[in-house]
Amino acid sequence: MPRRRPHDLRRPDPAPGTPHTDITGLSHRANAAIRHVEDTRLRPGATAKALAMWRELLDRPGRWLDGDAVISPGLEPESARDTLLDVTRRLPPGPRRELERLLKPLDDDFYRRTTPQVLNGGEDLTRWWWHRDREL
Repeated sequence: MPRRRPHDLRRPDPAPGTPHTDITGLSHRANAAIRHVEDTRLRPGATAKALAMWRELLDRPGRWLDGDAVISPGLEPESARDTLLDVTRRLPPGPRRELERLLKPLDDDFYRRTTPQVLNGGEDLTRWWWHRDREL
C-alpha cells in the first residue's frame, strides 16, 4: 500500500458542499479549532458569516452608526456578535486569543461609534453591545 504524505494526513479534504470558510488573519490551527466548534455546536460557516455581518455594520460610513430600518430577531449585527462570543468561549486558549485579537479593533470601533443606554440593573454586561444605542 502506498504511503500517504504527512500533509494528506493532517488536512483531510472537506466533504463536498461543506460551507466551512477559513477566516483571513487567523492561523490554520485557529481555523481548525473554529471548524471543530462549528461542527459540534453551531452550523458550518457560522463564524465567518457572523464576522462578515459584524464587519459590514462597521464598514458603514459616518461618525455614528445608525439603527436598522427593520429589526428582525437573529438578523441584527448584535446577534452576529453573540455568535462570535459563543465561539470564542468554546475555543482553546491560543485560538481564542487570535480571534479576540481580530475582534478587538472592531469592538473598539463599535463602542466609539455608539452611545450608552441607561441601565436598570441586572443586565448581562458580558454582552455589552446590546446596551449601546446606534441611533442618535
